[in-house]
Amino acid sequence: MNVLKKVFLSMGSALVLFLIFAVASGVATIIESKYNTQTAWAIVYGAPWFALIQLLLGINLAYNIFKYRIFTLKKLPAFIFHVSFLFILLGSALTRYIGFEGNMHIRENEQSNEISTMQSYIQLKAIDDDKTYMVSEPMYISSTGTNSFKLSVDVAGKPATLTYKSFVPNAVQSWEENKNGEAVLEVMFSDEANSRSVAFGEGENAEVGDISFTFNAEPKQEKYIKVTLEDGKFFIQTNQNVSYMQMNDMSKGVLEKDKKVPFEGLRLYSLDGVNFAPKTMLASAIMSAKQADSNTQGVDAIIANLNYDGVDMQVPLFSYTSPIGINIKDKHFALSWTPMMIKLPFALHLKDFELKRYPGSNSPMSYSSSVIVKDGDMNMDYDIYMNHVLDHKGYRFFQSSYDMDEKGTVLSVNSDPGKLPTYIGYFLLGLGLLLNVINPNSRFRKLARNVNEANAKNLAAIFMVFSVLFFATDSSAYNSLPGISAEHAKNLSTIIVQSADGRMKPFDTTSHEILNKIYRSDNYNGMDANQVILSMMTDSAYWRNVPLVKITDKELKKLLGIPVNQKYASFNDFFANSNTQNMEYKLIKHSELANRKSPAARNQFDKDVIKADEKLNIVYMVFMGELFRVIPKQDDANNSWFSPAGATMSFASEEAKEVTGMLKNYFEGVYSGQSTGNWKKADDALQVLKDYQAKYGAAVMPSQSKIDIELAFNKYKIFQNLTPVYLLAGFALLIVVFIRMIRPKLRFNLVFKVVYVVNILAFVIHTIGLGLRWYIAEHAPWSDSYESMVFIAWSLALSGMVFARSSAISLALTSILAGVTLFVAHLSWLDPQITTLVPVLQSYWLTIHVSVITASYGFLGLCSLLGFFTLILFALQGKKENPELSRNILEATRINEMAMILGLSLLVFGNFLGGVWANESWGRYWGWDSKETWALVSILVYAAIVHMRFVAKVNSQYAFAVASMFGYSSIIMTYFGVNFYLAGMHSYAAGDPVPVPDFVWITILVMVIVSLLAYRKKGFSKHL
Repeated sequence: MNVLKKVFLSMGSALVLFLIFAVASGVATIIESKYNTQTAWAIVYGAPWFALIQLLLGINLAYNIFKYRIFTLKKLPAFIFHVSFLFILLGSALTRYIGFEGNMHIRENEQSNEISTMQSYIQLKAIDDDKTYMVSEPMYISSTGTNSFKLSVDVAGKPATLTYKSFVPNAVQSWEENKNGEAVLEVMFSDEANSRSVAFGEGENAEVGDISFTFNAEPKQEKYIKVTLEDGKFFIQTNQNVSYMQMNDMSKGVLEKDKKVPFEGLRLYSLDGVNFAPKTMLASAIMSAKQADSNTQGVDAIIANLNYDGVDMQVPLFSYTSPIGINIKDKHFALSWTPMMIKLPFALHLKDFELKRYPGSNSPMSYSSSVIVKDGDMNMDYDIYMNHVLDHKGYRFFQSSYDMDEKGTVLSVNSDPGKLPTYIGYFLLGLGLLLNVINPNSRFRKLARNVNEANAKNLAAIFMVFSVLFFATDSSAYNSLPGISAEHAKNLSTIIVQSADGRMKPFDTTSHEILNKIYRSDNYNGMDANQVILSMMTDSAYWRNVPLVKITDKELKKLLGIPVNQKYASFNDFFANSNTQNMEYKLIKHSELANRKSPAARNQFDKDVIKADEKLNIVYMVFMGELFRVIPKQDDANNSWFSPAGATMSFASEEAKEVTGMLKNYFEGVYSGQSTGNWKKADDALQVLKDYQAKYGAAVMPSQSKIDIELAFNKYKIFQNLTPVYLLAGFALLIVVFIRMIRPKLRFNLVFKVVYVVNILAFVIHTIGLGLRWYIAEHAPWSDSYESMVFIAWSLALSGMVFARSSAISLALTSILAGVTLFVAHLSWLDPQITTLVPVLQSYWLTIHVSVITASYGFLGLCSLLGFFTLILFALQGKKENPELSRNILEATRINEMAMILGLSLLVFGNFLGGVWANESWGRYWGWDSKETWALVSILVYAAIVHMRFVAKVNSQYAFAVASMFGYSSIIMTYFGVNFYLAGMHSYAAGDPVPVPDFVWITILVMVIVSLLAYRKKGFSKHL
């Protein structure tokens, strides 16, 4: 019994299970990236041993709750958040093994009560006279070939057994004659646009326009082409004028109407521009699978062996295709590898599917389904769209995708009995983590008291001058290209624009957003954003040929026909035959395909296509003036403003006449200013427009103070200018810390206070900047990569401020990392644009989830730096222990552990909030996507590190420092590695992988060397 406790229930075994769970999850993401999602599920996520690890962790947790008596009142907060994981584990088990998820497809004016499951099943059905026998098993199939299944069903007293034989990737169908098979008819249809092959089983039909094409079945339409099989021969009969050409002698003829004639293989038949010819005609055959060449798109297939009454037959099962039928000793079998169909106790009728597109474009902006829930005598109207779900009788419906013709919708559906215990667990988790931080008996508060008692007064700082160029602006001269007066552009910047979501903002903000969006800069060739945008509106012919749209994806550049090393594409680059009236949009097919995919199914190429398509539409709308809703409609109840074109076309005649004259005077003034250099006429006309706004748009006009604040934010570039402040302050303070270690008697108390105040000011300005960006964007400033990096820098600065009075080391290291983070945020591959969120991101759950999780990165980043710093101190120890170094090691370790408790708490709570967001947005807490999986890996890694003090062999300052330093690599992998190297909805990987930068290997080498140097002095290491 003691051995079992030690192996499965000790804290040491918990740490081992944490790491096994983490490694297995991380490896699964690599398997998914190399092979596919099915393989990752077959080998890891869906494997029994993976579920066993989670069960063992739950049992271990329950045992140690009682072993360490954390159910006592003093430890109540720790008890609450530890018990929460048991609720979450129970909820996840119910969701996984009892709940289900699938899809429902409905066409307009039709209804459905059937769901196809998300997971595929191996299905074996046998028919004996009037009796049907069926068995099925959910199965994840690995493309590595390491699969196994065995299904058995009793048929007339004898077992029919289906077993796994082999796997064929990217397979295509082929037919082999076999007396136990079924009749097979394959017909190739073609027209001027495309061709397709259709396989018919007996009793099946296909619609060719308004003609019913059948095989051994009665036609469903008045016009028909009927193929029949009689005595092993195929015949064709039609009531249409079908002509044919004999392929061997090129002779031609016409089929007699309503007469049965042989269906010949060497004839090409034609009807109303559609050609068809028999491709395969076999009276009895079975399907086989062969791997297609690299240029052919096939589907995965399984070769299975069916045994019945002493007869063995190998049968190919193609994924997501119709069942394969075979006959053995007068018994008919249907085999398939497809989703199951589940009937609901009610139906949904699709009244209308609405797809909204960007103005002047075919690109989808949003889509929704207007349905009627039909349940007995009850009919209920409801609209389903992103973040607006339908709940009925335990089923939840989410908008997922749509049909190419925009006449049908695809809804994702789930039934989740684990939601209640899961949400209870989430609530207890948040409550427990919060109470644990403020509980005076917690480990965190104990460490805080120890740090305060050993306040590091001996660590000082060097004087640091606040950045003299903090609010420096770009002083480069404005060039005219084509000529736009800088003074007039400044005057134009204050005119108000109503955005698509109704926010009122100055033209300056709109122009900066547009230029940053398409060009990734706020100026072009010396022209500021206002000059560029006005010039684009007045001289679109010139700007159509200017490379202005930022493109990063190599494959996308090839599609556009621009050099791979060229960073920008012009408007005309997106079109073939750009100098003719028949302009062909090069990305139309890719854009439609990407937009039809659900957000969870899009890879980074899809996202890049959507982003490029959006940028192109923005450029087009700038040319047309559609983005600038500057004309308020008089006496409008909704205070709607219109673009110049919209106003002149939709306003009443007198109002439209007034607006047209006003706009005509303004643009004539602009053209006059460009040609003569005198901008007075344009300025006067602009003032008339401002007066018009003030008169008819007063109800929604922002105050002058609000306008000034927004203009100042655009001008001063707060985050960019904070970068040198954080970097210089941090490095200077770090230098002084080392000086103080060498010369302990030196005192810099006054200087430290000055630097402390400088960091407070920088942090306050950083906070104000975030607040201003929140105000401008009208959503929390952590919705994209740029904003999250800025917020991580803020959280780093915050973590430094939290521990600054107790540890100058913490302040120095967090300042450096905050500066580095802001520097990275302003590199060219991150987009600082402020945009409206896409529908799936318009959720308050997302706001909380992202803010909490990114804040955790700041505290965990501090842990990594403190670990590195501690190892440096160990390496500096001499043959005899240096008391000054040991005090600093103790202080750094305590601060490290405190920061890790805070960081891990935020990381755990933030990730599980992400589960709430995902469940409320598309009905799934956890999909084992690479990003969320690596977030779990990070949690497991830091959970293991925090619990190291309970295991004697790793309970030391040295081990904790090494673990905390290397532990942050899991965060780096979560934030950057997943984006560029793995597959998934958060991945940027497409085509060739991005090479690992050299500095990564250098950093790892430095960390290993420092660890080895410190290892020599680990004898001075104390217990935690």
